[in-house]
Amino acid sequence: MTSNALARLREQVRCLERRSLPHSTIRMLPTGLQPVDNHLGGGLRTASLHDVLVPDPLEVGASLALLLPLLAHSGQPVFWLGAVPSQLHAWGLRQTGISLRRLVCIESDEASILAVAEDILRGPEHALVVIGVPRVPSLTEVRRLNLAAEASGNAGFFLRSAAPSRTPGKDPCACATRWQVTSAPSAPLFLPGLAMPLPGSRRLSVSLLRLRGGRPAHWFLDCPDHAPFSRPVDALLAHRAPSALPAGALPGRASACRARA
Repeated sequence: MTSNALARLREQVRCLERRSLPHSTIRMLPTGLQPVDNHLGGGLRTASLHDVLVPDPLEVGASLALLLPLLAHSGQPVFWLGAVPSQLHAWGLRQTGISLRRLVCIESDEASILAVAEDILRGPEHALVVIGVPRVPSLTEVRRLNLAAEASGNAGFFLRSAAPSRTPGKDPCACATRWQVTSAPSAPLFLPGLAMPLPGSRRLSVSLLRLRGGRPAHWFLDCPDHAPFSRPVDALLAHRAPSALPAGALPGRASACRARA
């Protein structure tokens, strides 16, 4: 095979892989977790979709501990789509570094949420899209969103519930990566002069279930936005306790009952 024929073949492969679109710009979105970024070669790739599975409603915070720092460090507008109102806490988002001026929350019915996501992913504005879907999207739906992301260079993140099983995330999906993040017991922190150890940094169990062109992995990592306590919890509570009220400052039981009535 001549060099020209080999070059033409490579060009055809690149076209099939959708890597040569004129408006597509692939960048890396670092997660802030160094072992994860090293395994991914710098972070999550844009111009693609990523799937985040939530095995239990109580683990939504663990999943957001991976997702929110990534969204904050990107500096791009964030569109948060869902079939129900998003239960995001403004002060908590500000603590993670996400500017509320760059956050747009959109509530849509389940039948049209993926169509809205496709329009945003296909748009010329560099943006990140978080899609909260209550069901498993079909391969056709995911491929349509993939084509939209690849054409614009934007990135989409599915944030969806998935029942825990022995083989999590084995349903077919065309996303570039698939994740499952849960909470893990923190390592106790021993300080001199304390009989009982203090709670350590919050830990995450991060599972990379699927990586296109790579291998899965698993880590136990300390969450960087939750530092360990520097002194006993009772001292913190005593320091933040309000000053004592003078006697008779609170109304009696009878007057309180009348006020509620």
